Amino acid sequence: MTPARRPSTRRVSTVLAGVVLAVATTGCQVNSPVQTAVPYVPADGVPANVGQLAVRDLLLVGDGNGTVVISGSAINLGEQDMTVQIAAQADPNATSAPTGSEVRLGPREQVNLSTKGLQLTDVKTKPGGLAPVTITSDTGVTVA
Repeated sequence: MTPARRPSTRRVSTVLAGVVLAVATTGCQVNSPVQTAVPYVPADGVPANVGQLAVRDLLLVGDGNGTVVISGSAINLGEQDMTVQIAAQADPNATSAPTGSEVRLGPREQVNLSTKGLQLTDVKTKPGGLAPVTITSDTGVTVA
């Protein structure tokens, strides 16, 4: 009968080091969530949902002197025609309500707002700043 061979110290050390390395590197995921699982807006502008209306990449383009062009995309997700109005939110010190721009969308229609010539006036936000707007659809739903 031959005696059982004992594994060499070098082999045991190598396997043990591999196990320790695997355990140590898999622990990195515990405190760092997978970034592809974090929702984000991959473009300029902001999204908004108003009932059956989806607005994507909404932004105002201007030089800070008052008149801005509305840019983005509006999608009617419903089966009915709808009218969408986008207006700057009223300044509490203003003497008149701001005017908005309207666009008509057919059922399941998507439009590029920048090609519709939509503008807002009296928007005094500096370029790069945030300007609050109100989006209203004729379904009676409003989001600010």
